[in-house]
Amino acid sequence: MTDNTLLTVLIVFVALCALSQLGQFLALMGVYRKLRDFQEKSAPLLAKAEGTLDAAKLTLEDSRRQMNEITAKTSAILDATQVQITKIDGVVTEASARAMSQMERLDLALGDTVERVHGLVAATHDGLLKPLKEVNGLVAGLRTGLGYFFGRKKSSVLDATQDEEMFI
Repeated sequence: MTDNTLLTVLIVFVALCALSQLGQFLALMGVYRKLRDFQEKSAPLLAKAEGTLDAAKLTLEDSRRQMNEITAKTSAILDATQVQITKIDGVVTEASARAMSQMERLDLALGDTVERVHGLVAATHDGLLKPLKEVNGLVAGLRTGLGYFFGRKKSSVLDATQDEEMFI
């Protein structure tokens, strides 16, 4: 290849590189303009976004403070509730023990009363009814004897049974 041809190829190559650099420069200028337009349009939005972020930070801090207060109050309520439940459990246990004690006393008193009533009935039966039956039997015998002696009508078995049934 000759020097002229080589020089021509190099000149074409350098020209192409220059055109390429010019194209890149123009493309970068277009990107720069678009970014500047975007920055101008987004500046008010950015200010609003910063205001919103500041409000969100304040809200978050306020919420965090309130959550800490709620947590502390809830913890205090739970502690108080636990103390009250412990007291109630003690009262219920004591009341249950007292009720059991009273039930045992009542059972003993009721058993003693039943035994006394039974003894009273037995004593009444032995002390009052037996002598009464004996006196009744004696009176019935005297009546029958006197009735027979004075000629009254004879007593039947039915009359004797009826007399006995009255005292049973």
